Amino acid sequence: MAYTGDIANRPGTLGCFSSWDEQQTDNVIKSTADDGTVKFRRRFTGKNRRASASVRISSEHYDDFVAWYDVAQRQGAIPTRVITPYGAEEVWQFISPPVYRWIDANVLEVSCNLYQGSNW
Repeated sequence: MAYTGDIANRPGTLGCFSSWDEQQTDNVIKSTADDGTVKFRRRFTGKNRRASASVRISSEHYDDFVAWYDVAQRQGAIPTRVITPYGAEEVWQFISPPVYRWIDANVLEVSCNLYQGSNW
């Protein structure tokens, strides 16, 4: 089912994520019957995805990123549009607060974990 709720807009100053590690969510529940037979049941038919992503931004855009997460996304309560390294604009939701790592006084790396439901 397509997501039909609020979607936070991404600030144009942030660009795309530069690193992106993606994993498909486990879709199968395995259980063992009394006779020892292993049964498999699908939880859902769509593809749910998780990604660990990061981007390096200049320190002047730090406040933009913080406002994007804290205000626009309501601290991860609603999904947002992101640009992936493969150039697609997609709807994803933060599943944990971002981590800010300062490289030096002018550059920081922001890492985050994202989730995308099936048919978003």
